[in-house]
Amino acid sequence: MVLTTRYFPPRKLLLFLNELSEKTKVNLLGKSVKNHPIYGLKIGSGIKKILIWSQMHGNETTCTRALCEFIRLIEQSEYYLKNFCFFIIPQLNPDGAKAYSRFNANQIDINRDALKLSQPESKVLNKTFTEFKPDYCFNMHDQRSVFSAGDSEKAAAISFLSPAMDDAKTISNSRKESMLLIADINKMLQKKIPRQVGRYNDKYNAECFGDKFSKKGVPTILFEAGHSKTDYSRSFSKELMFLSLKKALNSIINKSFLTGSCEDYFKIPENKQKYVDIIIKNATVIDQNLIYHNHQLAIQYDEVLKNQSIFLQPTYHSHGKSLKLYSHSAINLGKKFSSKEFIFKENEIIDISFFSSK
Repeated sequence: MVLTTRYFPPRKLLLFLNELSEKTKVNLLGKSVKNHPIYGLKIGSGIKKILIWSQMHGNETTCTRALCEFIRLIEQSEYYLKNFCFFIIPQLNPDGAKAYSRFNANQIDINRDALKLSQPESKVLNKTFTEFKPDYCFNMHDQRSVFSAGDSEKAAAISFLSPAMDDAKTISNSRKESMLLIADINKMLQKKIPRQVGRYNDKYNAECFGDKFSKKGVPTILFEAGHSKTDYSRSFSKELMFLSLKKALNSIINKSFLTGSCEDYFKIPENKQKYVDIIIKNATVIDQNLIYHNHQLAIQYDEVLKNQSIFLQPTYHSHGKSLKLYSHSAINLGKKFSSKEFIFKENEIIDISFFSSK
């Protein structure tokens, strides 16, 4: 499977920036390791200040694509322009975006560099936070297709987190505010995707920027675009991300989130890694010279950049008589493929073209 829309390198961002109106001020905040520009967009004249950053992991593009649509909405909405002042970094990690990599050009995870600030991209985000002094922080990400919303068979189509501010996971006033905002967003999403919203574990990590900014007393929300069924282009996830951002703004303006409780936040099921992309049923598997008949064979896609597109490369995950996993799709081998054998090697590429081309 080849996906063209999932790849969002710096050149695509530049095309988008060139389309913006004079309502958006584009600032050059700094340069990446490989000297790509890192842009910041300032929009609106309102009192409430919101800092949003995206694609700090270069291969997490759904959030950026949703953010581009969101920025267009802001430009057209006097309501949002007069109520908020936004500072948006749409692509914090341009080197990673070009290479379609989680890491920057020094192979550093920027979201594990909040204390050391060893990377130019980390310094840009930290400086922006310090100078802008936001009232809210929105940290935009994509999650893998492996997550279920709790232990249920429902995949996590979108997930959230109110990051901890210390090891005790103290619920300060600012953290409570972010929890209530997430709970209010979830209330809206449940009408569209019942039981498909997940919540990340809130173990404190001082090296993460969300935890760092939460510790500084700023309500911070982690947005994670998830996966649903065979939506590998993440078009549905992008829509959910857009709706969630819009709901967050409306909740802040009308203060509707204040009627909720932290219990509503904790009722959102915690993400579990219960999913694989494909399960092949009734497979004959050879593993270390042993032959297993009528096994379930789990397949996970690796995302590989090829010719400016993302190629989903199937790899061996696991096998068993009855796997305790869910899958986004299934292949049931009938008599036509009863003689097909799979030589299992964990994480290595598997050829499933025999089925897709039948």
